[in-house]
Amino acid sequence: MRSIKTVLTVFALSMPLVAQADPLLFAAASTGRALDAAIAAYGGGVTTSYAASGTLARQIEQGAPADLFLSANPKWMTHLVGAGLVAEGAPVALLSNRLVLIAPAGAGPLDVAGVPGALGDARFAMADPAAAPVGRYGQGALETLGLWAGIEGALIPTRNTVATVAAVASGEAALGLVYASDALGVEGVEVVLDIPDTAQPDILYLIAPTGQGAETEAAAAFLSFLQGQEAAAIFAAHGFTVPGAK
Repeated sequence: MRSIKTVLTVFALSMPLVAQADPLLFAAASTGRALDAAIAAYGGGVTTSYAASGTLARQIEQGAPADLFLSANPKWMTHLVGAGLVAEGAPVALLSNRLVLIAPAGAGPLDVAGVPGALGDARFAMADPAAAPVGRYGQGALETLGLWAGIEGALIPTRNTVATVAAVASGEAALGLVYASDALGVEGVEVVLDIPDTAQPDILYLIAPTGQGAETEAAAAFLSFLQGQEAAAIFAAHGFTVPGAK
């Protein structure tokens, strides 16, 4: 007669193995290059979906099974907390950023007073203020600097900062507003104006697990990595500031 231990072992070996799926990360489009590099350093095993924070928040609200949400605007994280889809107290500040103006490579630096002349009758690219946090931040900054009235009529509202960079690099727009991290190391564009501190908003990227993700343990492990020193160095190399990092 086989022992109970042997029977249990045979039973366990006969059970089908359930493969653990990769955690699904919904993240602001402006974090794409940095997160891809962080995921590579982590060893892969993370599925990503990049888009405007508001678009992603609405998808989560409609049932998208994201395990983690990284928002470029605290408003959308607060919205999901209010909807009961993110636990209160769970969001943490992972990254911060700055606004800059970009132009096609070789354009040369500008000061605030030189922006209208540099734009002339050409187009200005920026993520749509109605859909993307960077667009709202940008409109507010340009209003503070007294530039918005002259730019609004020339605006090409893009989907996100990736599309803004592409519009400027292609010459479709003479100037564009993006996060500093979007322009770092990108061929075809250069930063021509760092938005002055007086007009810089506080830009924080909040990250949190969502209540409807299926891979909670894998998501928690990856979130822990993102908050560590190795990931912080990767984010800094891509133009982000890491809150609290030395």
